[in-house]
Amino acid sequence: MKGYFELIEKLKRIKKKGWIKTHRVGTTGVGKTLEDLLNIKENNIPGPNSEVIELKSARKNVSSMLTLFTKDPLPKKANSKILKKFGYSSQNNPRSKRLETTVNAVSFNTIKSRKGLKIEIKGEKINLISSNKEVLGYWDKKTLKNCFEIKIPKLLYVKAETRRKGLNE
Repeated sequence: MKGYFELIEKLKRIKKKGWIKTHRVGTTGVGKTLEDLLNIKENNIPGPNSEVIELKSARKNVSSMLTLFTKDPLPKKANSKILKKFGYSSQNNPRSKRLETTVNAVSFNTIKSRKGLKIEIKGEKINLISSNKEVLGYWDKKTLKNCFEIKIPKLLYVKAETRRKGLNE
């Protein structure tokens, strides 16, 4: 518990500093700045990103979703199959494909103006399906449950007030 109270004190000191220029432009600017101020190295590990908590942050008054974790679907190479079928050219490298999308179990999403993907829960599997009902990959409930349980009990969500945009945010 000692680490938790130390973290709270650090956050209070950061708040007292007032406006702080972000250390990175774009959607990850607030999180990167907060991690830098707390001396937390940037990482992509599946557990908490400090000894005490999993730190997540966002701008106030922004309705963007919160990513708790990412988990590749099974079987191996399912991502390659999905990327080949639904990916689009990257702005930075037109020869490589990318896919950023959010799926749910209610309706198919739209990817580049066409019907895309949806999840379907069947027993112990959560299938990722295309509009023609092809199963492109899946997650098993036990694995996802474990991913959530690693993150959720130690989650701290910080909302930051912002002003200006881009390099001068």
